[in-house]
Amino acid sequence: MYKVFIKESLLILSDTPQEGAINYLGSEQLRNLVKSMATSENSSVYIWSSDLPKMWQSFKSLFRIIDAAGGAIISPEGDLLMIYRYGHWDLPKGKLEAGESKEAGAIREVMEECGVDEPEIVGVLPTTYHYYELEGEPILKRSFWFAMELDKNTPLKPQLEEDISQVIWCDAAKVEQLKDQSYGNIRLVLEALEKGDW
Repeated sequence: MYKVFIKESLLILSDTPQEGAINYLGSEQLRNLVKSMATSENSSVYIWSSDLPKMWQSFKSLFRIIDAAGGAIISPEGDLLMIYRYGHWDLPKGKLEAGESKEAGAIREVMEECGVDEPEIVGVLPTTYHYYELEGEPILKRSFWFAMELDKNTPLKPQLEEDISQVIWCDAAKVEQLKDQSYGNIRLVLEALEKGDW
C-alpha cells in the first residue's frame, strides 16, 4: 500500500479491494485523479489493483521524483524535536544532494535546520510521498525518514534562512497537541514513531 498526500487530501494505492474503492484503469485515470484531488479539500480516494507494483510504476511515471530525507529526533528521555515553519509544526528534512546517501542527507538536514550536533540514527521510519507543482511541473516528493537520538542538552538554533522560526523539544502530550498543526505526511511519521514501527 502507498499513501500519497495531495495537499491535505490522501490518495491510497493498494492491492486490496474495499468498499468504495476505485478499480485501477490506467495512467490517464491516475492523472485525472491527481488533478481532481489537487483542487478539492480534505478528500480521500482509495484505488486498487491486483498488480500494485504495476499501478505504482504507472503512477510514478506521471511525475518528476525529488528525493528528500529527514529525521525524527528523540532524546534519551523520550522527547521529540519539532520545528515550526510556514505555519506548521514539522520535522527537519530536505532534498538530497547529488550522490548523497539517504542517511547522510537526513543527518545533514537535521544538523542544518536545527543547529544541533550530529545525531545517531537508531531506526528507519516509513517513507512518505506528497505531490506538488513546481513552475507548472508535477512533482512527487519521496521523503526517507529515520529515527535519531540526540542529547537534549545540545544547543538548538533554527535555520532562519529556511524559514524555520522555532526548534523545540516536545514531550508526548505536546506532540499530541501539535499533531493537528502538522502536515499529513508528518502525522504518518509521528504515528509510526508512537507505535514503535522502526
